[in-house]
Amino acid sequence: MKSSVIITFLVCLVAITGTKAQNFSIGKYDTLHSNILNEDRQILVHVPSGAQNNDVRYPVMYLLDGENHFTKTVGIIDHLSTTAGNELCPQMIVVAIFHPDREKDLIPPASKEDKTKDHFPEFLEQELFPYINSHYPTEPYRILVGHSLGGLRVINTMVYQPHLFNSYIALDPSLGMVKNWIGNATTEFNKIDYTGKSLYIALGMTMPKGMDTAVIFRDTSGNARHMRCIMTFARNAESTKNNGLDFNWRYYPDETHQSVVFKGTYDGLIANFPWFKNEKLFDIFKPDVNAEASVRIITDYYESLSKKMGYSQVAPEQGTSELIDYLTFKKWYDKALAFAQLNFINYPNSKKAKRQLDESLWNTKKSISDLKSTKTANEIYKMCKKEATKKEPEYNISENAINTLGYDFMQNNKLTDAEIIFKLNVELYPNSYNVYDSYGECLLAKGQEKEGIGAYRKSLELNPDNSNARKIIEKYDRNK
Repeated sequence: MKSSVIITFLVCLVAITGTKAQNFSIGKYDTLHSNILNEDRQILVHVPSGAQNNDVRYPVMYLLDGENHFTKTVGIIDHLSTTAGNELCPQMIVVAIFHPDREKDLIPPASKEDKTKDHFPEFLEQELFPYINSHYPTEPYRILVGHSLGGLRVINTMVYQPHLFNSYIALDPSLGMVKNWIGNATTEFNKIDYTGKSLYIALGMTMPKGMDTAVIFRDTSGNARHMRCIMTFARNAESTKNNGLDFNWRYYPDETHQSVVFKGTYDGLIANFPWFKNEKLFDIFKPDVNAEASVRIITDYYESLSKKMGYSQVAPEQGTSELIDYLTFKKWYDKALAFAQLNFINYPNSKKAKRQLDESLWNTKKSISDLKSTKTANEIYKMCKKEATKKEPEYNISENAINTLGYDFMQNNKLTDAEIIFKLNVELYPNSYNVYDSYGECLLAKGQEKEGIGAYRKSLELNPDNSNARKIIEKYDRNK
């Protein structure tokens, strides 16, 4: 099995093979009992796939009207947070909240004095947050997203319970639903320090056909009430920059009350995380940026994110691993080593991080592939055996380097030379299933069927999950 796999940093190709259909899921249903609301509450939870690594934790988005918006919201977040090198927001856990009585949950009292009648925020803070934190890999950064009445609840929460969330997205919020809400909320809003918090409001077109925004504040028929309330609040938010709120809003003239949800969520995530994209990332690939400076681009970025989001963050293991592979492919071995060292520091218990560090250290040494133009395979064999006895070998005699040279000989139809090199690998790395797999392939190519199958059996013994070896052995056994 050829072990040198080219993985570019910017392109991820996922191949799904096999004839058996498999289920695909982006979330799971969960239920908790609320003593405050005196009922069972259903939720639907999405956790990013990287959570399989127990060291990875995520901020949490709480999504109102979750049964209506869960699928598209998860898709938007995945698109904005996993495009390598162009991430515009963090990966998140998404908690979609269902509402057995939507109006009871989402329509708040008109004023602060009536908040004792409003138990939904208590449910969030005292029951739902602790439940999610104890059952899922969360970080202490929360986002609240809601549409229509949910948007009203989003802004009401920001005004009356500002400590609950760090970021808010209100999609065409029904701010005119509660009498006097705008006036009362504005008075309270102007008193609060929102430093470090963000709000995005998406406004759709809900006026009768033929009307335009210029008549909103002159309309007395009530047709423009919904839009007027949103714009009134937005104008007030814009005029109070000294309260520290990072506020943005946008009018979508071609979107309705319902259709604005998708674009509003997409734009809201980008607007609320303007600092998330690493603008210096691609400087890593500039020849005049050395290894130390390249690593500093990443570490400085995650230090900045840690300050912004209120918890410590380091570069993700998988993303860094892909970067190391790309730098290795480009033969920027000093940079690859620097990032391999960083990844191992960040994830000291990871076998993959340790393996990449070892490979990167080897890659800084002389290449044995360069010897094939001046030395025979037997001479390379003897030299590598001697190198293996040294405390600090001069040449790269790693398993991967030797395997690559063996396949180089095979591709040039020098099977005897390839056998010598693959045999070297078996002797130097007897506990690696991969070297026996490659050795077996070479022996079969030479017509040495018995010896080749023996090598494949050894490979399968060392790694029972080696499907390549199993298929070859099964085919051989059938044909005997």
